[in-house]
Amino acid sequence: MNEIPPEVFAEYEALNARVEGFQVRVRERYPGQIECRAGCSECCRRIPRLILSPVEAFYLREQLRQLPPEEQARLREASRTAMPPCPILTDDACRLHRNRPLLCRTYGYPTLSPELLTIGEPALNYCYKNFTGLTGPNTLDPDCVMNVDRATQELWEINARFVRERWGVAFDRSMAFTVQEVLQGVLDKWSPAGSRRVAGAGGSGGGGAGNSRP
Repeated sequence: MNEIPPEVFAEYEALNARVEGFQVRVRERYPGQIECRAGCSECCRRIPRLILSPVEAFYLREQLRQLPPEEQARLREASRTAMPPCPILTDDACRLHRNRPLLCRTYGYPTLSPELLTIGEPALNYCYKNFTGLTGPNTLDPDCVMNVDRATQELWEINARFVRERWGVAFDRSMAFTVQEVLQGVLDKWSPAGSRRVAGAGGSGGGGAGNSRP
């Protein structure tokens, strides 16, 4: 059943805590400028596909297992339809919000990708509903913009240790799961030896902090 002790997620939870600290700082620095809140599910209805890295997928499964059996069955049935919207979305709220992946945690907040800057692509992103009272993105304080490349790299490093310690093999980005697969119980019998999918959309490959265009 691929049982994962809760303490194994400590490093990933620490990354999530830093992201949440960043969000608190942005909200406090720019009161009234962030529209991301309970009841706003536009991003959940727009992302065409959500791909999770192993640590994100197994962490999401932890909260799924805590739901009543009938609710798990309902989400499993909802997962049989294609995104969007995200099958975890219920009445404009995420049923697994506490354990949501990194992309969902960062989406909408100001993120900067230095890697995109090097190829001339738009690098600063945030939800178009946010910061409408500002004169432009250059007015954001530097510590209120997340380096999305750095966060994603840290996620890869956490996955490398997670996979090596649990299964004794090297992590690669083909080890990726859709939200639908998590809901349908694929993780229970997953083995790295059978992982051959090339990671797709939903951040920078299988999981990762996301970019949302203004």
